[in-house]
Amino acid sequence: MPDRIPGTTPAPATVHCWSENVPSQTFSSLENALAYCKQNIGELPAIEVFVHCGEIPEPIISGDELARLVRNKRRSLS
Repeated sequence: MPDRIPGTTPAPATVHCWSENVPSQTFSSLENALAYCKQNIGELPAIEVFVHCGEIPEPIISGDELARLVRNKRRSLS
């Protein structure tokens, strides 16, 4: 989990896709959101993950950082 996301309890997270055909999905934790990204990566172009941890603005994970987390999630789910 990125260092900039505070706390040790799971924070809800929303996977937002910039495609109009893919609705945003909110999950009970960042881990669950990453698992969703891992399972559906082929159908999720241009995605960001918003972490709802009480910070303003909310931390947003995207680009290389998100790719690295999904890659790590792939290894842990294999």
